[in-house]
Amino acid sequence: MEDFFFKLSGQEENESIFPSLSLKERLIGFAICFGLGSFFQFLSMGSLAGLFIGHTNKFAFLYTCGNIISIFGTFFLIGPFRQFKLMTDPIRKNASIIFISSLILTLISVYCFHSKLLTIIFVLVEFCAYIWYILSYIPYGRDCLKTIVMRITGFNST
Repeated sequence: MEDFFFKLSGQEENESIFPSLSLKERLIGFAICFGLGSFFQFLSMGSLAGLFIGHTNKFAFLYTCGNIISIFGTFFLIGPFRQFKLMTDPIRKNASIIFISSLILTLISVYCFHSKLLTIIFVLVEFCAYIWYILSYIPYGRDCLKTIVMRITGFNST
């Protein structure tokens, strides 16, 4: 089963951050990180109202940490080097750069600049870049989203 997983993921051997773990244990590690990251994002929704009245710290911190933990979960499966290689693939390079930059800039805008407007902008950019990044792994995912947005907005690119 592990050989099949490695071939499916394009790896020759186990490049995960924990190579001594079995495939099942690495899948559990991924699921825990993804679940914990999603839980943090869900917790941040409790602070969503505070975001619009100027209390951005809690929301931005929880939401950004949730994204970071979720991405870290892939290290269990494919490792940080393979993840970096996938992130720099031409199809998702721009989304990756924008996503990573927005993670950093969200935290900087909260804790260094103390700018509520910048925090809201960077959280929105972070959300959009994360969705765009995830859709790059789904065949026709981005095309489907484009079609949905065009139909909702009435905008036609042709």
